[in-house]
Amino acid sequence: MTTLPVAEARANFSKIVESASTTHERFEVTRNGSRAVVILGAEDYDVLLETIDILSDSTALDDIREGLRDLEAGDVVDADDVRDAMIEARRLGGELRVGGQPAPRAE
Repeated sequence: MTTLPVAEARANFSKIVESASTTHERFEVTRNGSRAVVILGAEDYDVLLETIDILSDSTALDDIREGLRDLEAGDVVDADDVRDAMIEARRLGGELRVGGQPAPRAE
C-alpha cells in the first residue's frame, strides 16, 4: 500500500484512480501525518463487502467448513459423475453435447 499526503493525492488523483482500478494497488492518504482515507478500486471494494457478508453469515461459514472437510476426506465427485447422475435422474437428456458433438469425458 502506498502512503501519500493529501496534497500529493490531489495533484495525482487521476493517476491514483487509474492505478487503483487496474493494478489493485491501494493508497493510504494522510492529512497532517495521520491516516485519513484509503483509496481502492471499486472491484476490490466489492470483494471486501462480499467477504464481510460471507464472514458474518454463520450458515455460510458452516457450509464452507463442511465442504473443506469433504474435500480433505476425498468425498468429491467429478463432472462425469454429476452428468451421469443427472441423466439417471432424467434431468439431463442423453449425452452432453458441445458444438453438436458429444462432450469428451474427463479421464
